[in-house]
Amino acid sequence: MNAAPADGREFMPQVNDDLPPGPRPMIAVIRAVPGHEEQLAAAVATLTTAVRQEPGCVEFRAFHDVGNPGVFYLYEVYADTDAFRVHLTTDHVAHFFTELARHSTADAKALVQLIELQAP
Repeated sequence: MNAAPADGREFMPQVNDDLPPGPRPMIAVIRAVPGHEEQLAAAVATLTTAVRQEPGCVEFRAFHDVGNPGVFYLYEVYADTDAFRVHLTTDHVAHFFTELARHSTADAKALVQLIELQAP
């Protein structure tokens, strides 16, 4: 999605050039607009199927909060930063951003890029 929705939210995350090499893990926390839980769950399921077929996807798992079924957690790992950048250009991601605009309160800040702590 190139343009922000009417409410001004932006969905495309920033991908910094200073991320460490290797796998690119992240998690997204997405909250449904009240009454839109089923539509958002369907959009997440569709996205999950498509992303798992991407060559650069190492893992993509979607969860909903047991205590709050309107909250979804997406755990994503891509082979590297370039694989994540390619992921962001896919049609299924663009469609998902459209669904986020309709059915969630999320924006790009919902995605948190992670760097694994190294044990001593």
